[in-house]
Amino acid sequence: MSLIRRWPPVLRALLAQALAFAVLVALARLGLRFPGMAWVLLQAVLAVFLSRWLDLDRRWIFMQAALPFLVRALWGTPIPAWVYLALFLGLALVFGGGLWSRVPLYHASEDAWGKLEGLLPDRAGLHFVDLGCGFGGPVAHLARVRPDSIFVGVEASPFTWLVAWLRCLPRPNAHIHLGSLWRTDLATFDVVYAFLSPVPMPALWAKARREMKSGSRFISHSFEVPGETPQRVLPVKGREGARLLVWDL
Repeated sequence: MSLIRRWPPVLRALLAQALAFAVLVALARLGLRFPGMAWVLLQAVLAVFLSRWLDLDRRWIFMQAALPFLVRALWGTPIPAWVYLALFLGLALVFGGGLWSRVPLYHASEDAWGKLEGLLPDRAGLHFVDLGCGFGGPVAHLARVRPDSIFVGVEASPFTWLVAWLRCLPRPNAHIHLGSLWRTDLATFDVVYAFLSPVPMPALWAKARREMKSGSRFISHSFEVPGETPQRVLPVKGREGARLLVWDL
């Protein structure tokens, strides 16, 4: 059970709905009969109960409760099947990389870009990587203001990667890679930057300590490393509580 609770939230949400539906099927086979909306309400109640059991947070609980009623409202609506397929593919292309990593698509503000610029060592030949670079804003900005250094972005979602790649294409010192941040060797980088979520931070910190060379710098946007005190904290404009946390290794 503990293994299932470590699944990404979207998979746990789907599992909760599937189990709730299986219970309704079993009840129907036993001969129980309810009005149509009662079945919908029962599906929602069971999905919420199972979602709490699977440790989903309040946002997911609300969506789980609303989903059966949304499906019922759309039932029989003359919407072409390809629309649902297109929506699914679009979501997968934009957010698919975060399915397993449990990392939403965040955007750093331009103020954060400027603060990052000030945190780069003042020497030529610097190597910088943005783990989970999204649409590539920080990489494109830093590559423009520091043409003497190399800036790399790693992004797992195909569409997001494509936007970042096109955005950085005019900069010969900017490189956007499609792939997992966990397969990125950090040993060659002087500065490692990440704007992820609380979930991967312990594992990312362990990876950084294991792979990054002495004298390099690790920067997390907004999210702390549990049990580790940063040497510097720089507030930035944007989301409430946004800041850059800096560790020198």
